[in-house]
Amino acid sequence: MHDLRRVGTLDEARRAELEERWSAYVIQHAESHLIVSDAVLPVLGAANGSLRKIYGLLKRLDEGQPRQEESVEELSRQMDSLWDRLTDLRDEMRRDLGVAARVEAPNR
Repeated sequence: MHDLRRVGTLDEARRAELEERWSAYVIQHAESHLIVSDAVLPVLGAANGSLRKIYGLLKRLDEGQPRQEESVEELSRQMDSLWDRLTDLRDEMRRDLGVAARVEAPNR
């Protein structure tokens, strides 16, 4: 995001790093479906959905082909929102492991 703000695109090294990390994430996400409980799966799916949207937006911005209303500022908003999904995932995993009390999550 910072590179997009500064120069409007990713350099080749950053692009390669992004692709390498995305590929590793996709593999880890697929593997997680084999080990997480049914209670965690929907929360995992929400976090994955947010990450996929961010990745798609980042790619379109880097390629100079954003959709209407897409911008670096929108990318920043989506990344801020991702923290809520990741917090929800962490909290549900902790409850599932029995290390945190089960409470009703606030509507987001």
